[in-house]
Amino acid sequence: MRRLTARQPVLVFLGILFCASIGSTCIAGGSPAAAVTHKTEVTSPLGSIQMTLESPQQFIEAKCLFIPLDIAWSRRSDVTIIGELTVRKTGSSVSNPDSFILARSEPTTGNYTDYVYVCPADGPGAFVLTGTVTFIASDSSDVVEVPAITFMVTQAKTSITQLTLSRSGSRIVASGRAIVEGDDVAAGGILVIAVRKPGADEWVNVAVPPVGRTGEFSARIGPALAAGTWVRAQVLKCKWCSGTRAYARVR
Repeated sequence: MRRLTARQPVLVFLGILFCASIGSTCIAGGSPAAAVTHKTEVTSPLGSIQMTLESPQQFIEAKCLFIPLDIAWSRRSDVTIIGELTVRKTGSSVSNPDSFILARSEPTTGNYTDYVYVCPADGPGAFVLTGTVTFIASDSSDVVEVPAITFMVTQAKTSITQLTLSRSGSRIVASGRAIVEGDDVAAGGILVIAVRKPGADEWVNVAVPPVGRTGEFSARIGPALAAGTWVRAQVLKCKWCSGTRAYARVR
């Protein structure tokens, strides 16, 4: 449970791609949608609470995403306010709790920023913020349900940059970086290297190289690949980040 101090309102926690060398073509995702502000308000004869957050929100790394929730209040001087909130994902069992408390020693009006959260295991999609706010006075009390706020959480945009094919003896080495766009954070999930020989219709997976802390990867492909063979690097199975692909052709 969180408590705001009157003297110190603090924040409390409960693509352009470059492909070079033997020849390449790359594909990246689009831009995130513009944010929309959502508000909900709880009113009682003992006071009121207004909560505001923006949607969509976007994962930025393989850690829980803490989403700013602006809280403004007004109350009688003898009233304590307790908020108990829950973020649920539509159509799933995800249930992430949050709470706050405004004691009688706090100002009768004010605002601060709280945080609700969504984790990578929850995945992207539509989430709903609900809960109750309890107003406790010296002579009475009141429990009011919070009108729901629905908001979206999207995946981080990823890209594969600097995909390069080079030769090492009789083998081709595919190297590059799989990163979150706008940062030097490695993409999540797995990176798969596949090839498609000249005249063939199907891709064949040939390597699953490890991805370094800043997204770097390298894979030796053998046996020798004929000129005209396409090589594909692809990010798969990342809950918090988007899939992406990059292509290069053996010359």
